Amino acid sequence: MANKLNSQITGVVESLASDGNGIIPRPIGKPYLVYHTVPGEEVLALTRFRNKEGIHADLEKVIKPSPHRVEPRCPMFGKCGGCKWQHIDYPEQLVIKIDLIKKAFLEKEIEIPLTEVVPCSRQFFYRNRMDFMFGRNGELGLKETGCWWSTLDLPACYLLSEASNEILSRVREWTRASGLPFWDNKKHEGFFRALVIREGKNTNERLVTLITNKPKNEEEKNIVSKFSEIFERPVNQSISQGDRPVAPTTTTSILWGVNERLTDLSLADEIEVLKGTPYLHEEINDLKYRISPNSFFQTNSEMAAKLQDTVLEFASPIKDKTIADLYCGAGFFTLALARAGAKKVIGIEADEAGIEAAKVNAELNSDGVTECWSGGVVDFLAAKIEDYFKDQSVAEGFDTIILDPPRAGLHPKVIETLLKVLPQTIVYVSCNFHHLAEELPKFFEHYQLVEARALDLFPQTPHVEVVIKLKRK
Repeated sequence: MANKLNSQITGVVESLASDGNGIIPRPIGKPYLVYHTVPGEEVLALTRFRNKEGIHADLEKVIKPSPHRVEPRCPMFGKCGGCKWQHIDYPEQLVIKIDLIKKAFLEKEIEIPLTEVVPCSRQFFYRNRMDFMFGRNGELGLKETGCWWSTLDLPACYLLSEASNEILSRVREWTRASGLPFWDNKKHEGFFRALVIREGKNTNERLVTLITNKPKNEEEKNIVSKFSEIFERPVNQSISQGDRPVAPTTTTSILWGVNERLTDLSLADEIEVLKGTPYLHEEINDLKYRISPNSFFQTNSEMAAKLQDTVLEFASPIKDKTIADLYCGAGFFTLALARAGAKKVIGIEADEAGIEAAKVNAELNSDGVTECWSGGVVDFLAAKIEDYFKDQSVAEGFDTIILDPPRAGLHPKVIETLLKVLPQTIVYVSCNFHHLAEELPKFFEHYQLVEARALDLFPQTPHVEVVIKLKRK
């Protein structure tokens, strides 16, 4: 095997890394890492660069394919960074995910009670949100693998819906005809930046947000003000729900968002409504949620329902309990816990906009969930977690705590706070099982891991959601 870069190497893929790379061990030194491979395959690859993980190489040929290799559905597979596992049959994807989770926990000497990943019934067209980026030459699609500055012009994407591909085509044509420049990530200049499409898979609503730089003159404003005209002709395809027939989805809201930041984010600091309302609705387990353009919501509606069911199961018995839902966002778990009969549920979130959204969602569900969101069964508070629990009398009042932190995991101050509060039960929802495995040993002086479940919210990718239940010793 070669050590020099730009050299051909051959080897057998032993396993996959958590980022989707195939690992080819070397007798001495760190391994070769090759995307778009399957464990057990013998491959030919060309070495490209080194980093702390190993020597990265581009796949040139599969010498001996795995029986689990399949033909990718997307013609852009291998170039697009959106789906890294389309070449692996779905049952094998689930097996690999379990192996990756167990390996991460075993490295921390933790035995996690997992035997399978709960599958998603739809492996394509399962997402309810996609953020498509513009490229400097008018491309509209997703980032090219390994090239933060480059956008692939996607003729179609198989993650959101069939209808979204028609929208992509129309927006691409309209923006190119406008004559306005596209965002250049290297020069930090241009006008058109991103297109965000959100869909209510269970409400048949759609929200489309065109994100641009701040207009320089009235002419640019006038051009964008006519963006909604491209939707006057209905997009007839329905949101794809596998074999389940659904009603045609309409584009209920069209927004214009302005983002002047240098960072390449599809966020809008200013929003103008061109048609409809500045939000859409989704229903999960018969609970209604209003979703605004910048707010977080689980991107897989089908599996979000199963995730919610899992949290309720792990938090049981719920009736007459006092529960804190930390990192509550727009109240996704909070409202379900209240409906399940909790004596009181407090949703805590540092983001004030998220708390305002949670209050709206509580009111939307007031008939079946809460007497009133303030001082009733459900309450929401915008605060840092460590600040809220400073009062020991407040801290001692909770039977159960739900955790759903962002991908970066728990802040050290939050862990320190939890180990002072010491509720009887902690239910931890993690979208990054590596961080979860690193944090858990800090709890084991006081808690034991009694249940765990993995759910596949992200088919065709290495990502997986893990929920664990800790019981106080």
